[in-house]
Amino acid sequence: MTMALCFNCGHTKFGAIVPCPECNVASTGDMNLDIAFSDHRMSVATLGAFGDVIRAIRQVCEDDQLRFWSFIRFISLHHNDILGVQMPPEQQAECDAVLVHAQPPPVTVEDSERARYMREFKERGRQDAEPGAAPDPAT
Repeated sequence: MTMALCFNCGHTKFGAIVPCPECNVASTGDMNLDIAFSDHRMSVATLGAFGDVIRAIRQVCEDDQLRFWSFIRFISLHHNDILGVQMPPEQQAECDAVLVHAQPPPVTVEDSERARYMREFKERGRQDAEPGAAPDPAT
């Protein structure tokens, strides 16, 4: 099962690239971005918290593009390990004004179970590949 964030309304939807059942808006068109904000990477609770950010922005901004880029700016400022973006100064100022007005809540990012499993799997693979590493008894 894949749960993902709707970048338009902030609801959690089933599937990263399907239309949201709440607002009927589909994916962003950027598969990497859509997957980054799914339970492939983040816990469902984290997705919900980012949804709260989108809803806060939505309350003060009616422009779809500005709302989207304000959310991306929020991520870039507060969670640049997820996503960093360089914007022209004028666009930054517009997004920052929206964020000041919206006062979105802080978000604590938690990895999903899948993300933790994949990280542990990769770490085990690196340990096994190191010279002199003990073989994994489970294999």
